[in-house]
Amino acid sequence: MPYKSDKIALSPEQDRRRKLLDDDKEAIRILYATGKYSLQTLANDFGVSKKTVLLIVNADSAKRSREYHKEHWREFKQTKEEHAAAVRKTRKYKHQLYVNGELKPVLETD
Repeated sequence: MPYKSDKIALSPEQDRRRKLLDDDKEAIRILYATGKYSLQTLANDFGVSKKTVLLIVNADSAKRSREYHKEHWREFKQTKEEHAAAVRKTRKYKHQLYVNGELKPVLETD
C-alpha cells in the first residue's frame, strides 16, 4: 500500500542526492572567480570532489560531461535490483520524514 508521503516532493535541503544547494554553488562560483581559491581548496571546504567544483565553475566542462553521460548512459544505468532497492530506501526515508512532521506538501505558487 503506498505511503501518503509518496506524492510529496522533497525540499532541496531534504533531498540526499544533492551534494550542494544552489547557494553553495553560487558561493563556489564567486570564490573561484576571485582567483584566490583553487579547485581543490574549494572542494575540501565544501566537502565535494574536485570534479564537482570544476563542473560548477566551468560551463564547458559541465556541457561535455552531460553529453558524455547522454551518449554512454548504459554504463551508468542501475540494475533492476539496484533501482528497486534505491526506491525502497527513498520511500522509507520520505515516510520517516512524514511521520516526524518534517515533510510538508509544497504549495504551488504561480
